[in-house]
Amino acid sequence: MKPRLYQYAACPFCSKIATLLRYKGVDYDTVEVHPLKKKEIAFSTGYRAVPIYLDSSGQQVNDSTPIMRHIDKEFPDRPVFGSDPEAEDRWLTWSEDYVQGLPTVIYGTLGDSLQAFDYVTRVGKFGWFDRRMIRWSGALIMTMVAGKIRRRRGIGDPKSFLRDKVREWARGLGGRPFMGGDRPNAADIAVFGISRVVAGLAAGQLPGAEAGFWRWSERTAEAARLDPAAVY
Repeated sequence: MKPRLYQYAACPFCSKIATLLRYKGVDYDTVEVHPLKKKEIAFSTGYRAVPIYLDSSGQQVNDSTPIMRHIDKEFPDRPVFGSDPEAEDRWLTWSEDYVQGLPTVIYGTLGDSLQAFDYVTRVGKFGWFDRRMIRWSGALIMTMVAGKIRRRRGIGDPKSFLRDKVREWARGLGGRPFMGGDRPNAADIAVFGISRVVAGLAAGQLPGAEAGFWRWSERTAEAARLDPAAVY
């Protein structure tokens, strides 16, 4: 069977998996999950979040980084783990901090949230009523969640948070094409996938304003067989 990824279109954790599968050239199916009803993942009794990955043998794997490790073993061509485990783990940990602050940028205002959920409802195959319910209820909930994250993490200006993070990543490259050196490693794939969720959104221009990050993004997009123009 073809591997299957259960996802939300605007989920940065899901985008990590999609980017890795594209990088490895894996033919796979995606299932867009209803963000409120989640009926598409009713089979998963102990885990009710996304991403969920069903591999080519039907085995279920949950949570983005464990899924990445599983895929790297399932499809060993173009490996992304193992070249420098300590550095990989350090920058994967950095990516977790990055992604946890990203909702403050994507859902910072109700208008931003509505724009993000408009994209989700366009991509998903939902009916007229469900599209509107998802868009408005999802936007309201995520705007409140973003506010809680800002207060908990002390993020005064979400845009400055994002600018600082992409500059930190660019400095971390230290002149190398990728964090993995001459080819992307797991951290490159994860951060690129996470960053792609702001493509087409109000915050999308911010990462691209950092030249080092933008050049790295173009290189990673090319390696992952993705359109560089669609990164932001």
